[in-house]
Amino acid sequence: MANLDQREPSTDGSSRVITRRIAEVRSALGLTQQETAEALNTSLYALVRWQRGDVAPSADVMVRLENLLRQNPNDPPSDRRQDGVFFPSTGYRQKSTFYPLLDRVEVDLLQRPREDPLGDIYHSSFWADGDIALGEILGRNASAAPTRSTPFLDDISAGKNTYTYDAHTYHTKVPPQGIANVIQAYLPDGGVVLDPFAGSGMTGVAARHIGRDVILNELSPAACFIADNFTRSVNINEFNSAVDQIVRSLRRVRDELYMTTCRECGADTELLYTVWSYSVECNHCGNALVVWQHARKYGRTVREHRLLRKFRCPSCGNEVTKSNLKRLDQVPVLIGYRCCSGGKIREHEPSEDDIRRIKEAEQVLSEYAGEYPTTVLPDGVNLKQPKRHGIKSVADFYSSRNLAACASLWREIRRIRDPELSAAVGFVFTSLYQRVTRCSEYRFWGGSGNMANFNVPHVFNEANVFVTFERKAKTIADHYCATAASYQGRCAIHTGSATDLSFLPDDSVDLIFTDPPFGANINYSEMNIVWESWLGHFTDPELEAIVSRAQDKDVGAYESLMAQSLQEAYRVLRPDHWMVLVFMNSSERIWAAVRNAISTAGFSVEKVAIFDKQHGTFKQFVSANAAGADLMIHCRKQGDAEVEVSAAKGYDEEDIEVRLEQFVIAESTRVPHAPFLHVERAVEVDYRRMYSRYIAREIREGMPIVGFARFRRVAGTVIGDTA
Repeated sequence: MANLDQREPSTDGSSRVITRRIAEVRSALGLTQQETAEALNTSLYALVRWQRGDVAPSADVMVRLENLLRQNPNDPPSDRRQDGVFFPSTGYRQKSTFYPLLDRVEVDLLQRPREDPLGDIYHSSFWADGDIALGEILGRNASAAPTRSTPFLDDISAGKNTYTYDAHTYHTKVPPQGIANVIQAYLPDGGVVLDPFAGSGMTGVAARHIGRDVILNELSPAACFIADNFTRSVNINEFNSAVDQIVRSLRRVRDELYMTTCRECGADTELLYTVWSYSVECNHCGNALVVWQHARKYGRTVREHRLLRKFRCPSCGNEVTKSNLKRLDQVPVLIGYRCCSGGKIREHEPSEDDIRRIKEAEQVLSEYAGEYPTTVLPDGVNLKQPKRHGIKSVADFYSSRNLAACASLWREIRRIRDPELSAAVGFVFTSLYQRVTRCSEYRFWGGSGNMANFNVPHVFNEANVFVTFERKAKTIADHYCATAASYQGRCAIHTGSATDLSFLPDDSVDLIFTDPPFGANINYSEMNIVWESWLGHFTDPELEAIVSRAQDKDVGAYESLMAQSLQEAYRVLRPDHWMVLVFMNSSERIWAAVRNAISTAGFSVEKVAIFDKQHGTFKQFVSANAAGADLMIHCRKQGDAEVEVSAAKGYDEEDIEVRLEQFVIAESTRVPHAPFLHVERAVEVDYRRMYSRYIAREIREGMPIVGFARFRRVAGTVIGDTA
């Protein structure tokens, strides 16, 4: 890894203070970078950027930093819960005693699985006792809560490294510790928080964690299921017992599907994964070749190993482009397991016995006919790529082996008599998502990510479903013990469109914090089809605020739906209270639509700040045109009169270009840079953060915004970056 401390930090005085303070903490306590990051409840990536002066931490991190400086290195570790908003992260469980040992109890099972997995927890658009909770919330918050008269000024820096963030995937999530800081700033003495585009429920997590009442509204049943489980408290002994009981009951199925023979000692052992590769047809000579065998390139470290986009056909010698080749069959090329090697993973080519077991998985799958979804994939933007490669239904996303394993787990989960416990274990099941499908791209360094689109790679990783299920159960148990155990207040979850919040009266909520759909970036109803097929309840896309060719919705339709949603937000928000809108997009047309929607609703924009999630998304790393750090748009509902909020002022192209160049020149003394921690790659100019700063200024001043691609081109020219 490159020495990232060699670059001089920015000339900003506060950045120098932060850099010095971090160095003092590390020296006084003898901490490594990783240990310092854990002590500050943040990520290593964020710490490196703070040390270099590229970005500044938020106020609560500075509190923890100062507390660490006052700590005697010989004293036992302090309870970091006293250092502002605290969400436990990597390393905390191992250093404390809060995680209980399993006290196994017998979980009562139904004779037959529930036909409707959600039948006992979702009814009349509310989840669990949400209708009762809503009445209680509105009743005890009949009067307006005190709030700020001026906007919260701080940028927010909050990472994705907490147990809660890791517990369950979703396409976009705002780190809850950052949301909690904003809620505390606007509602220091309590009040009601609303998120009309609730997604996976991180606003609910943040609000309950600091003792505020919260109302979540979301169009997708799958997202509501995730939010409901994120925001509930669970008896950890019952949860662990249920997971353990189900896994033990399926031992025979597990052995049939995932057993192999250790090549080193000859004993039976369990497969951890199987790597599959497509064979493809050369578009020059027509011969077939296996991508895995001819596209691999090994670097100096495992993080630099990769599959080439272009390589030579072994038959004719011509260079071929992988994405242009016709896909043929899928073949297993590698297996991985642990046995007699002291915990080390061993990898080998599949044996004849491994191939036989793969074929026999079809017989196991036949035992579970009717227990797995066969939903036919509709036409869609994100569904186009998998359909092009033969995936016609939800079942086709899985190998026969993994589909049988998933079906066996899902049947047993639906047999748990207690509906809330059944949902909590079902939460583990839905957390598997793309990790156990053909969309799980093989990584030489291990692990698996979930992307906000469906992409069937040329080489994919067939993970052992039971191993993945057990691992995710532990992660979710960490969340239940580390975060959910501290919940206070009430939470009501409602499924419906943000364009219709008629279940709420006028002037009834004290703060709105929301992360609405980002234009065309993510097609949520398409991306949730796998979850919703297992759950048996689907999103109605008619009122989905999105730009989508498949739904025949352009930017105008998106703006109209956003305007309707924000008008409802304005109606239910109390006068002189605040809405914080978290948003980012690389398109000037989408930004114009959002600004117009805010204006139409009647809000006044009082402040625009940065919400830094500390580590970029996969798309931001691989796409030159993906925008960066999200913005928080602080909007106020004026109580004394109707407010005319003008849209962006009209300027010609030359004026816009001049303003853009002037901005970059003014920023040239504090150009941010983005380091790369795991690969030998030069530190680069962080145009995405610069773009966030640019948009924040232009929105505040009511000026037009250019798209990210144009911004990057102009900024690179002005600062002389030719990379």
